[in-house]
Amino acid sequence: MRQAVEERVMERKTQTGFLVLADISGYTSFVAQTEIEHADLALSCLLEAIIEKLNSMFTIAKLEGDAVFAYMEESKRPEGSVILELVDQSYGAFRDKAASLFAQATCPCKACRAIPTLDLKFILHHGEYVIQQIAGISDLLGTDVNLIHRLLKNGVAESTGWKGYTAFTGAALEHMKYSKAHLFKRCETYEHLGDVDIYCMDMHARYDAIH
Repeated sequence: MRQAVEERVMERKTQTGFLVLADISGYTSFVAQTEIEHADLALSCLLEAIIEKLNSMFTIAKLEGDAVFAYMEESKRPEGSVILELVDQSYGAFRDKAASLFAQATCPCKACRAIPTLDLKFILHHGEYVIQQIAGISDLLGTDVNLIHRLLKNGVAESTGWKGYTAFTGAALEHMKYSKAHLFKRCETYEHLGDVDIYCMDMHARYDAIH
């Protein structure tokens, strides 16, 4: 019994690294106003495009409806510019897949016509987490895990009009060694977590510049 407990404790040791959430913006209204079968097919294709890119560097923790949650162990951390390039590539893959789905749609259903209304936002944080294993299922736990999920609810879109953006925490930028100088800053306040500064970039502008 004691050995089993010790093994469980070892399995749950605290780790450090990057956490990322890639969340499809506008999906709730997209599903509510369109045919569920075609909406589900579009979501699957878009999520696959995101996962294919993120999975090259991050470990996919789980799918959360219209979002992908992933993490990167500290020992695997590359240069900060490489992480930003991966975010650009993931956003580009999403936009390109959405455009392809829309162009190839042969039916006049609302779901197919509404694909261009979808966009993608990223939340990127650096912190601590514990990997919990129960009945063969892995999950991440910890205050920083809670924080990145709370950060999905923010005022960036209302403040800027951006639907596709990346929001970095100060901890993420510090470990990426990336400057805050040209990023849009907001302070979000959450119960039990207090004030959290985030630094945001417009992914539409970056996509247009690259393409």
